Amino acid sequence: MKIASSSALAFAFLAGVAVLVPGAASAELPKAGAVPPISTVANPGLGIGSISLASIALGCAGSGSSDVASRNHTITNTAGHPIPKGTVLSWTASNKGSGHLTLTSDLAPNGSVSVIEPGQTNGYSCTASFIAPNVDLVITSVKWTSDTSASVVVHNTSPWRDAGASTVRVQRMKCLSTSLSTTDAPTPAIPKGASTTVTVNAARPGADYLEANANVTSSVAETNTANNSQRSFEFGTNKSCTPQ
Repeated sequence: MKIASSSALAFAFLAGVAVLVPGAASAELPKAGAVPPISTVANPGLGIGSISLASIALGCAGSGSSDVASRNHTITNTAGHPIPKGTVLSWTASNKGSGHLTLTSDLAPNGSVSVIEPGQTNGYSCTASFIAPNVDLVITSVKWTSDTSASVVVHNTSPWRDAGASTVRVQRMKCLSTSLSTTDAPTPAIPKGASTTVTVNAARPGADYLEANANVTSSVAETNTANNSQRSFEFGTNKSCTPQ
C-alpha cells in the first residue's frame, strides 16, 4: 500500500500492518482532524444544489505508551460501506504526527489498517477521515414501454455523494451492432444510493434491441465509467443478436 506522510515518511503495508520506511515525499492532501461524521463544502458539479460530501470520519485508536513505537494506531472503517481501492485515508495524532495512506484494495466495513513508526512515546490519541470518492452511475434497466417509447433506470451507487445532472443516450439497435437511431435525454441529479427513471422516444418497429449509455457527455465525475452501458433483454433472447 503506497503511503505518504507529512513528516516525509512512507509506510509499506504488510498483512494489514504499516511498516515505516524512510524517504517518501509529503502528499498535499487535507489533514485529518476532529471532524463530524459528515461535513459538507460547496462544490458545484459534484453534488445536488452545489453541495457535496467533503470528509467522512473514521475510527482511530492508538495503542498507548510504548518503548518500541512512536506511533502505533489502527484506522477502522466505521463509515458503514466498503471504502474503494485508491481512496486516500488521512490521520492526525495528538503528538503532532500526521499522514496519508492510499488503499490498495477495498476496505470492508469494520476492516482496519495499522500505522507503525519506530521510536518512543508516552501515549497519544488520533483521528482519521477520508474524502468520499466520486459517484458511480450504472444503468440497471433499459426497456421498451410501448411501441414508441422506452424507459432507462440510472442508479447512483455512491453511498456518500449525490450525482449532478447528466445525459443518457439510448440507441435503437439492429443485430448485431448497427445503430438505427440515437436519442439523448437529460438525467436529473440523483441522490446518493438512489435511482431515477428517464423516458425517451424510441420506436420499437424495425429495431431488435435497445442500448443505453449513462453520462455520455462526462458532465459528472465518476470512479468507474466501464459500467455505464446496458442492453435491453431482447439482445440475449434474439438469436440473430448472439453469434452461434
